[in-house]
Amino acid sequence: MRVLVTGARGLVGYHVAQLLIERGLTPFLTSRGESPFPQVLYRAVDLTQPEAVAALIAESRPDVVIHSAAMTMVDACQEQPAICWLHNVVATRHLLEALAQQAPQTHFVFVSTDFVYDGFPVERRPYVEGDYEAPLSVYGASKLAAEAWVKAYPGPWAIVRTALVYGYAPSLARDNILLRVIQRLRRGESIPLFTDQVRTPTWAGDLAAGLLLLAEKRAQGIYHIAGPEVETPYTFGQKVARVWGLPEALIQPITEEDFRPPAPRPPYSPLSIEKARALGYQPHSTEAALACLRQQI
Repeated sequence: MRVLVTGARGLVGYHVAQLLIERGLTPFLTSRGESPFPQVLYRAVDLTQPEAVAALIAESRPDVVIHSAAMTMVDACQEQPAICWLHNVVATRHLLEALAQQAPQTHFVFVSTDFVYDGFPVERRPYVEGDYEAPLSVYGASKLAAEAWVKAYPGPWAIVRTALVYGYAPSLARDNILLRVIQRLRRGESIPLFTDQVRTPTWAGDLAAGLLLLAEKRAQGIYHIAGPEVETPYTFGQKVARVWGLPEALIQPITEEDFRPPAPRPPYSPLSIEKARALGYQPHSTEAALACLRQQI
């Protein structure tokens, strides 16, 4: 199985590449900047350029594409919608068009988000794959638009919706909730975290395993690949503080009434992972995932 991984310098792409290497497979990686794995085939490619994407597909000849590259900074997407659309929608379209022309049997696995939901479900229960989508933010709308292109792809495809991804990779250009909490608390600084945003935080290692599971089984359709526990950023931050032995008292509980970020977030968007579990997905509990990460950070 020849796997092309986009966004290899990002948190998700790095973990996918690492897992492929650990399993004795040889991925073909792409991102911007230098390769995080010098021993692996890699090309720095701007996915917003169709000619470059076509050349990438011709060279890599993938059986599977795991497309994790994206602009994921939610507030930046809200403030720069054209750039967000270029990186999240247009780049995805370029990949799909190149595959449709050159390798239409390639399995395309797309990483999406819980932000395609508005957070106001008819029933207060975790979202399942058939629930209606109504994004509140530019970021969520861009991912849902990219999903539409994936669904139009003539070959096999899977859409993976995930939530509040956290973890560590040496090539990271930006932080995530885990690293922000650790860094702020280690410096003795307070950190505000929302108590009124309900999510299913996802360890990047689990997400990578879920993505490869779909690739190996050539699973098709929409899947939720997320953590097994329903949390708020505040309760997640408390668990991080306890595992790292840092002062919980520095974590400041806030609500959207206290602070409204540029991009609205769904207030309640936990994801049901029962469909993925039936396929064999087995994520770590929050505490178990943090214990694994404690050995790295």
